[in-house]
Amino acid sequence: MDPDIQLRHDVFAQLNWDPAVNACDVDVCVKNGVATLRGKVADDVQRQAAERAARRTEGLTTLLNRLVVRPAQELALDTGTAGIRTT
Repeated sequence: MDPDIQLRHDVFAQLNWDPAVNACDVDVCVKNGVATLRGKVADDVQRQAAERAARRTEGLTTLLNRLVVRPAQELALDTGTAGIRTT
């Protein structure tokens, strides 16, 4: 198997294993052994959790975290709470 494909599979396995990570929001690209996380996550806690999970991958030497924290307005639209005020 191609080493980049195997590494991508292994990183995804770590992301899926960690309950603090919503792996559905994260894409993993690997080129020449460099893994890049891309996508949008709910908050910085999830961004950091995804990075920690990916770094647990055996054989990973370089990781680029390109995950973006979604703006609050976008999160509200995703959860159906846009326009609802809380006090």
